[in-house]
Amino acid sequence: MSVAYARQEEWSIPQLYHLPAAKLDPFLNKLKENYTLIGPVVKGKEFVFAPLSDPGELSLHYQTTLLPPKKVLHLPFEVLFSFHEDQQIIETAQEQQQQIIFGIHPCDVHAIAILDKAYTAEYPDPYYIAKRRNTLLVALNCSEPGENCFCQSLGTGPELKDGYDLLLTDLGNGYLLEVGSPRGRELVQVMDLAPAPRVAMVEKQKVLDNARRKFQKKLNTQDLPGILEENFRQPIWEELMHECLACGSCTMVCPTCFCYNVVDKIDLNLKSGKRQREWDSCMLLEYAQVALGHNFRKDRDARVKQRIYHKLVYYEPQFGTLGCVGCGRCIHTCVKKIDITDVISRLRGE
Repeated sequence: MSVAYARQEEWSIPQLYHLPAAKLDPFLNKLKENYTLIGPVVKGKEFVFAPLSDPGELSLHYQTTLLPPKKVLHLPFEVLFSFHEDQQIIETAQEQQQQIIFGIHPCDVHAIAILDKAYTAEYPDPYYIAKRRNTLLVALNCSEPGENCFCQSLGTGPELKDGYDLLLTDLGNGYLLEVGSPRGRELVQVMDLAPAPRVAMVEKQKVLDNARRKFQKKLNTQDLPGILEENFRQPIWEELMHECLACGSCTMVCPTCFCYNVVDKIDLNLKSGKRQREWDSCMLLEYAQVALGHNFRKDRDARVKQRIYHKLVYYEPQFGTLGCVGCGRCIHTCVKKIDITDVISRLRGE
């Protein structure tokens, strides 16, 4: 199957329904009969994507989550196979469980579209593809952007126009529900929902226009690759070298980072073990180290530049899009509060 399974089918007329707030929990219970539901839940003062054992756990009034829903499709730690001294190799079964990521924001849907390109193009990843095929996206347009969000600058929010199976917009008295694929239409059929009047689209635009006025950060993308290429030796990189702790937090929470390492874990009995892959980060010292100890990015400024240039310069020739979706997680999680929008603004002399 091609990457097209991750894309919205073409619809000449969107199919609109009204989902009353009182019917949200029954809707989720119906979906749970055939799918594993994963959605944003409260964790301390933050929000995380986690399996829903009860619809009451779902928290749709969130701004962003600690980790992106990428973790559902590309696991932080994933066993590829186990092995034993008798030369027996047991491969991990491919994901078969049908699942729904419910309440995913537009920026994260765009990020998954980027991962689709990375993991299904030149070198198809069977582990990602198996999970992606069995995953439906029920997206939620943003009405309250966070203080670090700048998705509007990149065209990845607050409104989602494609890439979903179902799309929700909170209108206050319930949700406008839009069907985006045949699989999404099957989900709607489990409930007896009334069609939404056309005026609901007007209400939707009011919600989105109000959200657009609330953005506090922006990223000027005009001639961005050219600006960065002209400023490769700019003194700001040396400043960031001393400021950045190279902890890798920014890349670990990034929804479009796809690097991983493959390691063998040997049990203490030295008779068995497993091979697993785990998220890796270009911000870590060991990432660019090769045989005999040479490191191509030993200095922190080289690693800071690699992260920013990869997102804003190198991605586009490879995948046809910038590698940043403006979710703001890297800003939120950075101990030193390094802000990519501020870095670009300084490079522009603004």
